[in-house]
Amino acid sequence: MNPRLQLAMALVRQTSVEIRRAFEQRSHVLHEKSANDFATETDQRIEAEIADAIASGFPGDVLLGEEGGERVLGNQPASDVRWIVDPLDGTYNFVHGFPYIATSIAIEVGGVVQCGVIGNPLTGEIFSAELGLGAWKHLANGAAPERLSVSNCPSLSRALVGTVLPSGAHPSFDAVLPAWTAIARASGSVRRTGAAALDLAQVAAGVMDGFFVMSLAAWDAAAGALLVREAGGRVCDFNGGDEFLRTNQVIAGNDAVVSAMIPLLQPYSSREKSDKT
Repeated sequence: MNPRLQLAMALVRQTSVEIRRAFEQRSHVLHEKSANDFATETDQRIEAEIADAIASGFPGDVLLGEEGGERVLGNQPASDVRWIVDPLDGTYNFVHGFPYIATSIAIEVGGVVQCGVIGNPLTGEIFSAELGLGAWKHLANGAAPERLSVSNCPSLSRALVGTVLPSGAHPSFDAVLPAWTAIARASGSVRRTGAAALDLAQVAAGVMDGFFVMSLAAWDAAAGALLVREAGGRVCDFNGGDEFLRTNQVIAGNDAVVSAMIPLLQPYSSREKSDKT
C-alpha cells in the first residue's frame, strides 16, 4: 500500500476514537469563523494531530486544512505532495449530536489527487481509494474490505440525491435555491445531511445515487471525488467538465444520474455567469 495512504488511514482510524468520545460528551467550545460557520476545539485539535504526524513521517509535504489553511510541514523544502484535510466535516451536526460526521483526507501529487480516505467516526467505517486501484470500505470489525461500486439507478427521477445548502442567513442562500429546486423537482428525493464528504462516500458505496453542490471547498470534495470515480462513477463541474476543484461546483453519481443533472445545473454554472459579465 502507498505509505502515505497507509498513514492517512491510520490517522483516520486513530482520530475517530477521539472524535467519537467528544461527540458523546456533547460539551464543545465553539469558535465562529463566519456567519453560521463554526469550528470546535475538536476540529482544531484533530487537524493539529494530523499535521504533526505528516510532518514527522513526510517532512516537506504541504497541508491544506480547513482550520489552518495551507502550509509546508516540517523543516524541509516543499515537496510536490499536498494533503487536503477536513478534520471534522459536519461540525454543526457534531455540536448538536446529529450522528452524521466525517474526517476527509486527500493526497495530491503534482496537482493530481492520488489517494482519498473518508472516515465515519461514529461507525468506524473507513472509505479509501487509490488512483487506478479502486475504492473500498473497511469495517470497524476488521473484516475483509468491500469493493465499492456506484448504484445502477437508471434515472434521475428515481434517484436519491445528496446536496449541501448554506444557512438561510448566508448571502448565497437565495442564489442556491433555484438550482436546488430544479434537482428536487426532477429527482426521486433530495437529502441535505450536513456532511458533504460522507455524502460522496455514500455515492461511491451506491447508497446515494447522486450528489450536487453549488459551492464545496477542496477539503470536502477531493477525497470523495476520487472515491466516486474509483467506484465507477462520474464527477464533474456544472458544465460537465473537470474543473470542480477550481469552481467548487460539484456533480457526482452514476453516469445516468450525472448526465441528467448537468443540463439542469448548467444555467447556474459559475463559468456561465462569468462568461456573461
